[in-house]
Formats: sequence, C-alpha cells, structure tokens
Amino acid sequence: MCGNLPTASVRVSPHGLLYSGETVTLQCDISDYTDWTYRWYQNNQTLPNQTSKTIRYIIPIIKTGQTGLYRCEGMRTERPQRSQPSNDLSITLPKATLLVKPNPVYPGETVTLTCSVGSYSDWRYKRHKDRNDTVVSQSGSSNPGASYTINTISVSDQGQYWCEGHRVSRPTSSQPSTDITLTVLGQFFCSMSLFPKVTLSSDQKDVLTADSVTLTCTVESSGWRFYWYRHRQDSEPVAKTSGSSYTFSQVSVSDGGQYRCRAGRGDPVYYTQYSEPVHIQVTGESNTFNKIA
Repeated sequence: MCGNLPTASVRVSPHGLLYSGETVTLQCDISDYTDWTYRWYQNNQTLPNQTSKTIRYIIPIIKTGQTGLYRCEGMRTERPQRSQPSNDLSITLPKATLLVKPNPVYPGETVTLTCSVGSYSDWRYKRHKDRNDTVVSQSGSSNPGASYTINTISVSDQGQYWCEGHRVSRPTSSQPSTDITLTVLGQFFCSMSLFPKVTLSSDQKDVLTADSVTLTCTVESSGWRFYWYRHRQDSEPVAKTSGSSYTFSQVSVSDGGQYRCRAGRGDPVYYTQYSEPVHIQVTGESNTFNKIA
C-alpha cells in the first residue's frame, strides 16, 4: 500500500531561497532500503539523464513567470519497487516590472522606459525589444538608473519591450518583465498637419449672460495637459488644465470671442495641432455658437 512506502525528501545546497541562473546541488534522501535509482522532476516533467542520488543543476531563467518546482522519487528492482515522491521544492525569483510612458505615442515624442524590481537593491537593468534578446539599453555601475529615454521616437521604435534586472549578490537575476507593446501612431513628417489632431466642442449652443459654458478638447491617447487660447492661437494661453475640459462660470459679454485648444505632454513638451476655433457670442438675450470653417 502507498502508505507503507518510504518517502523521499530533497535537500538543497546552498540553503535558503534559490534563484534562476544559480548552480545548486540537489540530494534525494530515502531513509529505508538501498539500491535506489532516482528520478528527478521539474514542473512535473522528468529531468532527462538524471538518475543519481545527488545532482548539480543550473536553474534556468523562467520567462513564463511560473515558479520552478522540483521533486524526486526512488525506484528499485526489489520490493518496495518505488518510494513516495518528495514534496516539491520551490524555486523563487523576483520579477521585474516595466513601465512605458507615454503609450501609445506619436512620432517625434519622447518615451521613457522604467524597469524596477520590488525586492532587494543594487539592480542593474537590461531592456530588450521583440523577444530576440537584442539589448536596447543597459545600465552599468556608473549609471545604475532604472529609466531609459528614447528621444524623437519613430515608427521603427514600435514593438514589444521587456526588461530584466541583474546584481552581484544573490539573487543575481530577476525574472523578466511582462512584454509591453509600444505603439507609434501615424508617421513622422515635418509638416504640422501630421501632428496629432484635437477637436474642440461646447456643451451649449445658446448662452445667456451668467450662464455656465464648458469647452471640451478631445485627443487620442492619454497623459496630456491642455492649453486654452482666446482670439489668437499664437498668444499666451488663457488657461492650462490637466483635464480635457474648461468651464466658464457666469459668462459675461466680455468672455465672447474665438477659442482654440491644443494639448501637450512630455519634457520637452510635444504639442498637438491647434483645434479649429469655436466662436462664443454672449448677449443678454440670446447666444449662438458658430463653428468657424
């Protein structure tokens, strides 16, 4: 019966947490009987050509994000012909996290890739593109920073990015981050007409003095700051907002005129085109909003 079988156990050296890339010694102990032949498993798959009591093993870097689980069991020709398997030995690995901002992005913008590992310190980072192990950036001892900036981005920079951390002490490497797809919208030309477009709209068509009016500036993607202009687009903005709406409370006749908006983000600031103007006419009796062609 299974309950009467001797039980295998796994000992590991070095002791403590284990990490990918390290060479470890695993030993399978079975207290009763002799003449055992050993079978080793990784993630429920048999390790080929590993039949000794003690094995040395380089723990692979597991890019799927799954934890490596190791166990052993014994086999022999006489009764009992097998042992109960050992408990699983878990191989843990800190995981890297990649942030890409902004994303999606327009040609000519600046993009920052930030890699971090939540546990331990003194990490050096590598950033890769398209899972072909091509390193697009690598931090060194003189520049251990977690961030990497791509200036004046182009369509050729579009693709899947991932990163990983390395350090001198255990653990010597992190688990690679999840892939993030950097999307570049449109194509890069010098013409202003190819920059991102914004659309300006108003929530009312008829406004009386002392009414409240809200203008909304719409642009694709996120992370923008909005600039609001009156009369001339080359003048200083009358307001700057983090949100896409600008509200006039209790408008007066002097608030009338042409309004435009545009959006910007990044450092240096990357701007969209100016919107088409919206005309606000404020009177004491009736008001009309006319879209100027």
